[in-house]
Amino acid sequence: MMVLAAEAAQLRSRFAPMPPALHIIFCAVATVTFLAIYLRKKTLSSIIWLLICDATLILQLFGDSLTAAAVGICEIVLFIVLWKVSRDEKKSARASENPPDDGREDIAKLVKAERKKINADGSDDVISNAFEDDKL
Repeated sequence: MMVLAAEAAQLRSRFAPMPPALHIIFCAVATVTFLAIYLRKKTLSSIIWLLICDATLILQLFGDSLTAAAVGICEIVLFIVLWKVSRDEKKSARASENPPDDGREDIAKLVKAERKKINADGSDDVISNAFEDDKL
């Protein structure tokens, strides 16, 4: 019980999620981590995660309920934006893994079938003999 009272006394604001020193360390580690992820993957979601983690730092500076409500609303909006951006990033990643069929295989099959039709009587292939004068 005394530990909880000592921890609560360290909080500057009743809206702050943790003691100031620990919160600053958390925000610094989150910033470095999500910047590293962004530099490696170049995804917008990592920047949004960085903003989500660091937005709570405002609560260490301002302890009024209006600021806490504004930060809470911003957090909700950022989570909604994060959900949409992450969904779009996953869709684009799936699309890049499975490129759409451009129809070239179908064209190759059609050309092969047409060549077989032309050469059905056993004579030489017309397409391959198109420039037979050059062979002489």
